[in-house]
Amino acid sequence: MWGKKKKVLSKSEDDKKSKYEEKDKIFNNSYGEQDLGGQKISFTLAPGYGSDVDPDDKMHYDALFEVIDGLIKGSEFEHLNEATPDGVIKKLNKVQINKVFFYIIEKTGNDYSRIDLFGVLSDYFDVFPNKFYNSLSNKFKDELIKELDDKYNILEKRKIRKLF
Repeated sequence: MWGKKKKVLSKSEDDKKSKYEEKDKIFNNSYGEQDLGGQKISFTLAPGYGSDVDPDDKMHYDALFEVIDGLIKGSEFEHLNEATPDGVIKKLNKVQINKVFFYIIEKTGNDYSRIDLFGVLSDYFDVFPNKFYNSLSNKFKDELIKELDDKYNILEKRKIRKLF
């Protein structure tokens, strides 16, 4: 190191040193030089894992969707969700929305909450929830709000005494 002269290697020593350096696992390895011929790696989540919905809620929603689908098919409301030959689905009017909502409530009884039925029916008929809600009669709106109030106490928080 300091003050020492570098030793001159002979030809045979120089060959041994170069062979040793070629086999050195740390300094002269070829690990990073290899090209892996595999496909590109994607770090995106599969569609089933990407939603924010709780799996239990998703199962409940899917089961209720199947129940509603079974009730609608074979009833007088089956034609309301069918597409025309050109692929257009007619939207429900206010009267039809109220009739379908009443029919589903009547058929399911107290097995499901009105809130769940409201959400699934608006999805089933592809109607925006606010349009679906605005189309409902005051009786159904009152039932929905009372059910929400029982769960989340929204009326007292907003200091509302009577809605209708």
